[in-house]
Amino acid sequence: MGRKIWKIGLLFFSCLLMPLLNIQAAGLFQHHAAGPVILIGEVQSYGDYESKSNIFNTFADQLNQQLQTKKITVINRGDMTNEAGRHDANGTPEDEELSQIHMDAIVHGHQFDYGYAAAKLKRYADTHVGRAHFYDDEKIKEWQKRDKETYRLSPEMQSAAQTIAAKYGATDILFVNAKDIDVRLKGTVFASKTERETRGKKMKAHLDYYLIHANTGIVYEGHLENSKSAQMMNFGIVQSGKGMNVDEMLNAVMKVQTKEIAEDIAEKGLKAVTAR
Repeated sequence: MGRKIWKIGLLFFSCLLMPLLNIQAAGLFQHHAAGPVILIGEVQSYGDYESKSNIFNTFADQLNQQLQTKKITVINRGDMTNEAGRHDANGTPEDEELSQIHMDAIVHGHQFDYGYAAAKLKRYADTHVGRAHFYDDEKIKEWQKRDKETYRLSPEMQSAAQTIAAKYGATDILFVNAKDIDVRLKGTVFASKTERETRGKKMKAHLDYYLIHANTGIVYEGHLENSKSAQMMNFGIVQSGKGMNVDEMLNAVMKVQTKEIAEDIAEKGLKAVTAR
């Protein structure tokens, strides 16, 4: 009889203890997940020259990996390029919202050049900012000089960013505008995928990236620009001993650029969007 009472007492004590253990476990889990969580919203081109989608896929994959090497928690939606949203191709409302958030960050940013923008981006700029703004040369030059300043999304897009980030448990959303990626041979688009001769090729990879703090809509903007000709030739010879084909050249440059983006986000971007 005494043993039975002892077992009942132990069971009762265990029942009292379980909620406390669950709270402690939850606390440990939250601590593990503490810190910034970045959702990769879109890697696309909003420049006047469009690249193939496989370039964006490769870039997004490398960017994901590089951010993780910086101990940053990264979330993606499966299609980090948001191809459907960018091209209005039977996408979901969320796809289109991500495209609009990206465009909003671009048109309010320091690097936006109306003359070299994609048609969709120009339409967005006309509707949400007004074309006259982009012909005020003095105002534009003054804004470009302050290229280290953060700025805010429009209220509507900030609200959309906050909703999407909350859905994925993210604190920030990262966008990349790979606006000008090109490989040319003596002034013409280089088409061969197999030719390994590097001499005569010119590689150009210009991109802007935008880290958005979801709760405030504050935007940190970065810019990378690589134009390689003779330098790229030497780089190819050092790396492979016999030059590079087009895909290898692109991958080599993208690896460097994604590493630089991850370093900038870790060292400056995350601090900048939470400083104000």
